[in-house]
Amino acid sequence: MKRILSLIVALLPLFAWAQNDRQITEDEDPPQHILFEGIEVKGDIYEFSKVLQHNGYKLLSRDNNQREFVFKGTVCGLSQKFKVSFTKKTKTVYRIMLQPQNVPLEEYVSKLCERYGPTYDTISRGLQWTLPTGAVMLATPDGYDPTLVIMDAQGVERFKDEDNRMGY
Repeated sequence: MKRILSLIVALLPLFAWAQNDRQITEDEDPPQHILFEGIEVKGDIYEFSKVLQHNGYKLLSRDNNQREFVFKGTVCGLSQKFKVSFTKKTKTVYRIMLQPQNVPLEEYVSKLCERYGPTYDTISRGLQWTLPTGAVMLATPDGYDPTLVIMDAQGVERFKDEDNRMGY
């Protein structure tokens, strides 16, 4: 009995580790949240911040009054700064915004199509990819730098316009 108990205790950490680092296979359900550079956009800002930092992103600043953290790291193969927004009450992450710098717009759209698929809508303020887990919008307002917005499904609901598309 002691041997069985010892074996279970010895193997328990291995089982826990294997569950955390599993890859999703084809017959499994896809992630329930939209992905940002392979990371699910979910949870509270502090946990999400730890995950980003663990994946090599650098936290540059925190602004709890504006409800955003600013990070720097590689996005779509380019070194960029980006803002992560969260809700006031629960501190839940719902949006990531960045402004692509020093890259032609066509090249950036091509990178987004590789990541989010070739099908997107042309809307009044830019391009939008609508996904089951959220939406991605590349806003291209006249006279301003393009802005990439990645939102989870709940964030999209907050920002829908009269055409049932993500507003900005």
